[in-house]
Amino acid sequence: MRYLYALVLGIGLIGVPAIGRAAPAAARTSQSATPVPAAAPAPQSAADSNKDMARYAEREAKSDKALAYRGGDTVVIGSTAVVVILAIVLIVVLL
Repeated sequence: MRYLYALVLGIGLIGVPAIGRAAPAAARTSQSATPVPAAAPAPQSAADSNKDMARYAEREAKSDKALAYRGGDTVVIGSTAVVVILAIVLIVVLL
């Protein structure tokens, strides 16, 4: 309970610069007033797409490691769990 007031004060002071930078609606200029034209995507024919797929299939067939590839799912899930646990421990210690 002793640190609760310091926590509330710290969170309040974080919001002060955001409030101070806020401008009245009349003073703000819309960033969408001058839209930037989007670049047109290059047209890709079905033949090009089929060539790409055949090339990727050929690479996968040559590589022995492609079949055993699992991605980083274990690392991502494990590191996320560690971060969450450490955050909970930090909150408990600070309170």
